[in-house]
Amino acid sequence: MKITSCYIFKKILFSLIIILSLQSFTIADDIRDFEVEGISIGDSALDHFKKSDFKTFYEQYYPGSDEYLGVEIPQRLSKIEFSNYDSITLNWKKNDNSMKIVAISGVKLFPNNLNGCLKERDFIASEIKGILDDFKEERYEMDFGDMHDSISYAVDLKIKDGSIRIWCTDWDEKSEKENDWEDDLNVSIDTKEFIYWVDNIAYK
Repeated sequence: MKITSCYIFKKILFSLIIILSLQSFTIADDIRDFEVEGISIGDSALDHFKKSDFKTFYEQYYPGSDEYLGVEIPQRLSKIEFSNYDSITLNWKKNDNSMKIVAISGVKLFPNNLNGCLKERDFIASEIKGILDDFKEERYEMDFGDMHDSISYAVDLKIKDGSIRIWCTDWDEKSEKENDWEDDLNVSIDTKEFIYWVDNIAYK
């Protein structure tokens, strides 16, 4: 992809495979400066997909509230060819007819390859930190599942408008078999408002 100087000041390309030297980019402070598959926070989902397409995507379910809606879009259901991810997820406010994106994430499968996933996670986190002007980093592990033996290894980069989270999930054998899941790398870009809703309301 050819990057012009105009484009550099408008957007910062953010993907699983970072080929260009990010040192040449302007310092980023705005959550909207980052992209997943060419899609940014603040974009209308309708700028990238037709309204009829959303009937075929996987609806996200939040038991505590329907203030926000979301869909998972696997590559096989997308008319847009993804460059780096196997699926993406978009979220927007329920009553927003423009479907303005408040959160976006991408998933890359790393079947039975946790070490490879962690290396990719650390590489992405390092590249992003190199272009952030002001951020707070947190690293942590989360266990979940019936036996608490599925584990996520996360790097959370908090900036003024939200956060960029990069994590690897090592699913337990039972979850993999029952749900046909595979170990994966997740990259999410979320606004502060959406993060608060997910943490405090969505699953209550």
